[in-house]
Amino acid sequence: MTMNADRKLINQPSVDSENNERVTSERDTRTHVVVELYDTERSYVEALQILVNKYLQPLKSPENAGLVDSGTVDEIFYQIPALLSHHEVFLEELRRRLDTWELKQTIGDVFLDVFTKPVVLETYTLFLDNWKSARKAIKTTCQAKPAFARFLETMEREHKGKLGLDQLLIKPVQKIPRYELLIQRLLKHTDPTHPDYELLQAAQKEVHELVVKINCTERESLEWEQQQTTLREVQALVEGLAGIVTNDRAFVRHDLVTIASNQGTRKERALFLFSDLLVITSIKRRSGTIRKPSTSTCPNSLVGLLDANKYKMLMRIPLDDLEVMKAKDENLRRMAREVDYLREDCTKLTQLQELAATLHGAKQQLEDLIKDMLSQSQRQLAERNAAHSQLACLELTLNTQAGIENISVMFAKPDKRASWEESFNEAKQKLALSADRRPCPEFVGPLPIRKTRAGLQFTCAAPTLVNGQGSRDVWVCNSDGYVGQVCVLSLSPEPPQVTSCNGVCNARILCVAGIPSCTPGSNSCTSNNSPFINSKSGISISVQDVDASGGNIQLDSSSSSDDSDSDDIPCADTGSVTLSGDVSSIDNTTAEEDANQPTMWLGTEDGCIHVYNCNDNIRIKKNKVKIQHGSSVHCIIYLDNKVFVSLANGDITVYVRDHTGGWNTSDPTTVSVGTVASPVTKMLSVSGKLWCGCHNSVKVLNTHTLDIEHTFTVSSDTSRAVSCMANSGGLGVWISLHNSAVLRLFHSGSYECLADINIAPAVTKMLASCDDIIRQHKAACLRVTALLACNELLWIGTSAGVLLTVPIPHIKPSTQRMSQPPIVTGIPHGHTGHVRFLTCVETPNSSKPDPRPKVNRYSLKPNKTQQNNINRGKLLVISGGDGYEDFRGPQASAELQAGREDSTNHLLLWKV
Repeated sequence: MTMNADRKLINQPSVDSENNERVTSERDTRTHVVVELYDTERSYVEALQILVNKYLQPLKSPENAGLVDSGTVDEIFYQIPALLSHHEVFLEELRRRLDTWELKQTIGDVFLDVFTKPVVLETYTLFLDNWKSARKAIKTTCQAKPAFARFLETMEREHKGKLGLDQLLIKPVQKIPRYELLIQRLLKHTDPTHPDYELLQAAQKEVHELVVKINCTERESLEWEQQQTTLREVQALVEGLAGIVTNDRAFVRHDLVTIASNQGTRKERALFLFSDLLVITSIKRRSGTIRKPSTSTCPNSLVGLLDANKYKMLMRIPLDDLEVMKAKDENLRRMAREVDYLREDCTKLTQLQELAATLHGAKQQLEDLIKDMLSQSQRQLAERNAAHSQLACLELTLNTQAGIENISVMFAKPDKRASWEESFNEAKQKLALSADRRPCPEFVGPLPIRKTRAGLQFTCAAPTLVNGQGSRDVWVCNSDGYVGQVCVLSLSPEPPQVTSCNGVCNARILCVAGIPSCTPGSNSCTSNNSPFINSKSGISISVQDVDASGGNIQLDSSSSSDDSDSDDIPCADTGSVTLSGDVSSIDNTTAEEDANQPTMWLGTEDGCIHVYNCNDNIRIKKNKVKIQHGSSVHCIIYLDNKVFVSLANGDITVYVRDHTGGWNTSDPTTVSVGTVASPVTKMLSVSGKLWCGCHNSVKVLNTHTLDIEHTFTVSSDTSRAVSCMANSGGLGVWISLHNSAVLRLFHSGSYECLADINIAPAVTKMLASCDDIIRQHKAACLRVTALLACNELLWIGTSAGVLLTVPIPHIKPSTQRMSQPPIVTGIPHGHTGHVRFLTCVETPNSSKPDPRPKVNRYSLKPNKTQQNNINRGKLLVISGGDGYEDFRGPQASAELQAGREDSTNHLLLWKV
């Protein structure tokens, strides 16, 4: 005992010595990692400085103007100056920490200060989204302009590290994962009690989110490169197949089949399916029999096929011209069901056979019975497969100049045929949704709206609603902060023209909405007994009947009248109107008639809602109802037989119909959804619910119970509020934030973000022909200003005046985040300044419809949707904004020059 105790005492100092050495070692390693972090950060900043000082600025200089156009330079170096600015600050802070380094010094807070800033995260997101486009622009420009390629070679030789432009541009992609590795090493050598430990854990989480984004970008790049390699393999594999390698084409699968020839015999053929093509080839043996591919969907098997067989192209058919013929014979469908049932029976009997073998009691009889049943089912299945080979046949129809031809393709097994049919239909669906294949919207032309007061700008617009066969107008609202004006765009007779511009109030008009009339016999005309407490404080109602006989329009305001900005554009109805009797008598005689009319509700900055009948002449302002609220009216929307009005104080006021079918404006319901600091600025109808944009989140309101069912955050950036929302009509909702160039797509069922779309690269391309100073100014403050979902396209208005379209993807309940966002396409015609609004309206029926409806290229039959559109008329998309500009290049027309003037606002019209 004494010896052991003495030994323990002797050994104790050595243990303390080891602990001290370990702690000292960890401190030294921690310091070493921080020094390594500083050195690598300095090298990264130097690389970014080379990109800016040696590439970007020289290419932007006048002496190198002929090397490459300015728009391409902006695309290649997109967000590089911003990245340099962020990391110069980061490097300087690291230097300060090292200058004052001591044992308890922290470094995790420096990471957090940088990588939790929304502007830094957005800069990296925008850079990563554009990275692939930048690489493509470098390659394309080098091929098109040899002088640019020589410039890059010269700069690569001068750079001390011999790194080219591609290698420098990939550094931001490579840098973030290295940060995560360094933080992990710091955590490993930082004691949990150290003040830096929790900071480093938080920093690792933030950096990891960026790493996930980068991994997705790298994976997409690798997938694209593999796709290009596979296309080149197929092109080399098939004799006579040239020009198959394009950026937007993908190889899908291949297989060996038999196809009936014109002589009635069947010949062995190979099918190669691409994203937009079907290639049919003959097969030549190199030696022995034709080698069957091991798998039809694995591109790696192409190498084996190249060695075994030779292929020669027979037909190269666009998928547009092919259709899968569904089996019309009910017997075939019945046989297919029988085969499925027999397969299911065989599977279950096999399982029963295995279970019977585990019994301990009398089991022989049961095993024999199951064995007989399994044998019988397998025999029936073999007979069905042998007798009904039609199940393995895929019938295709080919639309040629000579007419429709049938192609009968026989696969080895029915399940292989089913798999090919699924792949074929999926490829056609993706092809139909691709942006570059959609018919371009037909530009009708610009429509100038002369300003009747200095400073008037468009704010909002909405089409009127009509009863019966009346024609629709579009009410376009202007404001200068003092006066609210409505310009009426008449669609009939064609072409559309503005028939009047009249002042309607002495405040800025923030929103306008068309509200339908009550349908006779519907429950919307019955009285609504709301179980909620009604709040009427701060709301007053007045009915204004203006006598037009004097020619002056007086608004109930002490400020200057609107006569100065009314009637500068003659009204279509210039006849005088005399109203006899007093106000009360007019109200009594017209109340029931007006109650069942569609109305237009205008919300203003001073808290008023002005309600007009849609078929009234706004110049006369007959029977206008004015509802006064205590704060500004941000948004008005009609849903579920109610009118929802969001106010600047955070409340939503709900109006319901009275027993006559009119609106009970004196007894509304108030629901507190937001606050004064974060009011509901936007509302949107989604699947029968009301989505309320409240600061940087969305609250989903049940229109029946008026309860908030769900709340989710659109962005972690608390400095930006929801600015625009659009519903694509399915399960997708598009949301943009204030002062942001990023558009987000959310799933209306799961509320998950499915895609982020950066509009900056597409806008940069459209601005390529603009002056450098103007382009830089527009790019610096770029943001989404308007959204409209119409006819399978999302229209995007921007602060640069550029209009964009995005194909609306088909979203299923199970859809998760997309690996690649939809393609953004710029429209040549836009505005000189901001796009203020987007709206659409159905145009009147044409007096002479086209007697020859076009044939749908996919179905080879007249398109039902197209026939319906002929009967209903086309949709007219309208953009309102400052000036007009053709982004295809400089134009010298007088109309364009007039559009550039600040004194002219423009409506741009497209038929879709």
